[in-house]
Amino acid sequence: MCRVDLHGWICSPLLIAALAVAPACGDSSRETTDSPTGITGGGGLTNSGGGSLTNGSGNTSGITTNTPTSVSGGETDGATGGTDGSGDPSGDPSGDPSGDPSGDPSGPTTGPDCEQDSDCPAGQKCAWLDKVCIPEDSCLSNQDCEPGTACENGECVIGGDCGAQGFELEAVPPNLMIVLDRSGSMDGDVQGSNKNRWEVAKDAIKQVTESFDDDIRFGLVTFSACILFNECSAGDIIEPPAPNNAAAINGFLGPKGFLYLCNTGSPETSTGNTLLSLVGYPLLQDPTRSNAVLLLTDGNENAECKDNTDGTMAAAALYAQPHPVKTFAVGFSDGIIGSLADIAAAGGTGQPYNATNPQELEAAMQAIAQTVASCDFVLDDTPPDEDKIYVFFDDEEPGLPNDGDNGWTYDPDTNTLHFHGEACEAIQNGEVADIDVVYGCNLPIPG
Repeated sequence: MCRVDLHGWICSPLLIAALAVAPACGDSSRETTDSPTGITGGGGLTNSGGGSLTNGSGNTSGITTNTPTSVSGGETDGATGGTDGSGDPSGDPSGDPSGDPSGDPSGPTTGPDCEQDSDCPAGQKCAWLDKVCIPEDSCLSNQDCEPGTACENGECVIGGDCGAQGFELEAVPPNLMIVLDRSGSMDGDVQGSNKNRWEVAKDAIKQVTESFDDDIRFGLVTFSACILFNECSAGDIIEPPAPNNAAAINGFLGPKGFLYLCNTGSPETSTGNTLLSLVGYPLLQDPTRSNAVLLLTDGNENAECKDNTDGTMAAAALYAQPHPVKTFAVGFSDGIIGSLADIAAAGGTGQPYNATNPQELEAAMQAIAQTVASCDFVLDDTPPDEDKIYVFFDDEEPGLPNDGDNGWTYDPDTNTLHFHGEACEAIQNGEVADIDVVYGCNLPIPG
C-alpha cells in the first residue's frame, strides 16, 4: 500500500499504476477518473474507455488508463467524429464488422450462437459482435479484448496507435545493513535519558526497523567481534539483510545488555575493518535493488585499528563497487561529527548525522530510512517497446526526462523503472501524489 506520513511517500508492498496510452494525439474526447489519493496500493485500475477494472473492494486507483479512440477507415468528420459515408460503424474500410483489419479468416473455434456469456459453455464467452461462443482467451474482434488491446489472429495483444495496458508497479525494497558499535563506551550516559547509549541505540533501531519493516530489507552487524588479543577485528554479521527482518534483529538485540559490550580496555572501535569486511558481500551487491550501510557509533575509530584501512577508505571502497553501497554515518555523542564527515563524504551520502539524545537519534534513523526507501519499481509485465514509455508526476507537462541524473531509466533485464536524483527525492519526500506511466503517447492521463 502507499502512504503519506512522516516517512514521506512510501509504497508497500504494491504500488498500483497504469502504463497506459492516451487517445490518438489531438483527441480531446477521452474521459478520465478522479482519485482523492493519486496512487493507492489497494485500488483497482480504472479505464476510461467504457467500464472499470477494480479490485474486490471496488476501490479505484488514482492512476487511470485511457482507451484510444481511433478511426481507421475514411476521413473523420471534424464536427461529428463520424466517417466519410462508408456507413461502416467499425471504422474498418473493408466493411468487416469484426474489426479485424487482417481479414484473416483463421481464428478461434466458434461454438453455438449466444447473446451473453452465460449462454456459453464453461470456459467460453460470447463474442461481442459475432454473437457466437468462443474460448475465453480468444477473440474475433477488438471488442472481445480488454481496453488498450487489439484482436490479432484470434488473440488479444497490445494494439492501436496508443495501445494501453495497466501494470502493477511493485516497489523494490532496498538493503540497509545497520553497523552498530558495541564498544565499552556505549555504556555512557545520554542527555535527557536514564538509559545508556547502548539501550537508547537499541530503542532507536527497534523503532525504525518496525516502522519500515515492509519497505526496507534490514540487516545487522555489531563491531568489534570482541576477540581476545585481536580487539581490532571486524564485526560480526548478526542478521543478513532480508524481508521483514525487524523481529529477528530486535529479538537478538533485546536481551543484550551491558555484558554484550566489549570492555577489554584495549582498542576495539574497528570502524574501518568492519566496513571493509562488507566489500564484496554478496547480499549488498544485489543488482536488482539499492544497497546501503548505516553506521551507528559513539566514538572515533581507534588509531591502533587503522593499520590496514580506516573508515574513510573502507566507505570509499564500498561505494566504488560495481553496485555502489552508500554509507550513512550517525554519531551518538558530543564531538564525533567531524570524524564521521569524511566517512559520509566518501560513502556518497554527503554529511553525517549527529545525535546527543534519544529524540535526535530516532529522527536521524528515520531520516536515513526515508532517504533509502525505494525509488525502484518492477512492472508486472514487459512493455513491448521501451522507447514508447513516458512518465509524468501529477499530470505535469513536459514529463520527466529519460535520464539517470534527475529523471528515470528503464532496465529491460529486470523490467524495473528507476527514478534518480530530483525525481527520486520528490517521491521520497512525499511531494508526488500521482504518477502516470504512459505507453505510446507523450501525454499524461488526468486524474
